[in-house]
Amino acid sequence: MSTEISSPWWSEVEHLRPQSENSGFAAARPAREHASAAPASAPSESFRRLPLVRRPGAPKARALVEQRRARAAHSSLPNRSLTLRRPDRIAAWAVMLGLVLVLTAAASAGAAPLHRLGERTLKKPMNGYDVKVMQGKLRKIKLLKVAPTGHFGPLTLTAVRSFQRTRCLKVDGIAGPTTISALRRGQRACSSKRPSNPGRGNSGGVNRTRVVTWYGPGWYGRRTACGNTLTSRLMGVAHKTLPCGTVVYFKFRGQTVKTKVVDRGPYAAGVHFDLTWAAARKLGVISIGRATVRASR
Repeated sequence: MSTEISSPWWSEVEHLRPQSENSGFAAARPAREHASAAPASAPSESFRRLPLVRRPGAPKARALVEQRRARAAHSSLPNRSLTLRRPDRIAAWAVMLGLVLVLTAAASAGAAPLHRLGERTLKKPMNGYDVKVMQGKLRKIKLLKVAPTGHFGPLTLTAVRSFQRTRCLKVDGIAGPTTISALRRGQRACSSKRPSNPGRGNSGGVNRTRVVTWYGPGWYGRRTACGNTLTSRLMGVAHKTLPCGTVVYFKFRGQTVKTKVVDRGPYAAGVHFDLTWAAARKLGVISIGRATVRASR
């Protein structure tokens, strides 16, 4: 055996190594040559057996690959629990926000001051406790047909105007100090008062010059202070103090009209009578609007 191997086997491939490795390999050559001189039956301690690593079979390898892919995909996706719970959280936050808004509105409404009737002038479209009290008084005298709500709306405006008209007050639909005072003390209607002496005050007497206006459109279908229904055919006149049914004659530019007192008014400055549309049309003052006529009783 020893005669056949004349030189170590690495001497044949030594020229193939790089120069840097040849120097280190040449330095280690004596040690290796000394080790090669040892008997072949005694293996060197530097050459130990490495453990055999067996590759898994095809089915098991595929299972491992699939398992690794599943883990990688699961780690790259967002948290599914958070994704599924997100709509529920949004709905919960919306409900909580709604409750906060409702509580805030209730607190602000409760913090509003409670005005007593007479502390302020009431008009459309105000709200408050004093409006509700006024509506209750108007409902008690049967001028308001609905239950008190605390809101000054169209029905309350109509009731206030009716009260002002029947109590010989300024008809403006605004519940000022005069209107509220008359409402609180339960002032009776003007028709129940005793008439003034003929020939005095605004009644005009016989053949006196008086200023008249007319009204009607926009008020048709409503009850007058004397209990009549205002229509386009109603012949009548409104006066502040003359009792209902008093006959009044008007003369203007050769036209004479006989009318009766059917309502209360007028409340404009300097005006003595307020004719209905039919009476004003027959007298010839529709186009004029405000005219000076002769009035007599």
